[in-house]
Amino acid sequence: MRFSFVECLAGVALIGALAVTSPAVSHELRLPLSGKITTYATSNENGGHLPTIARGQQLGVACAEIGEAGAVVQVVLQITHALGETATGYDAVLATDQKITDDEVHVRVPAVPGLSQHIVNVKVFVTDSKGTHSCDGGRVRIV
Repeated sequence: MRFSFVECLAGVALIGALAVTSPAVSHELRLPLSGKITTYATSNENGGHLPTIARGQQLGVACAEIGEAGAVVQVVLQITHALGETATGYDAVLATDQKITDDEVHVRVPAVPGLSQHIVNVKVFVTDSKGTHSCDGGRVRIV
């Protein structure tokens, strides 16, 4: 079976389009919840190592509460207002660019002005037929 140049070019374009539109799950910062083990470095309340992520990058949070079909999932980045951080004028940011897979939610960190160089608490809120539940995603430094 022989393919023409145009057919081969169309095939390469399709593969390229799939690669561009696929979520970059392997390049995201992943936060564990409910005992799920991932590559997350634990945070230290006394100033120890915190995982870092830039605005616009992917963040994945595991949350056992997500499992029910039709659940409404919202990820909130709550600014800690640590000593020495500049004021932002707001206390939290809702991450709206999201994709849900099984028991994880994948969001893009919003490119909100003033969010860089702040530590945030990551919270996942899930509303389903049983009510509203929350999962704690830990702390992360936005760079």
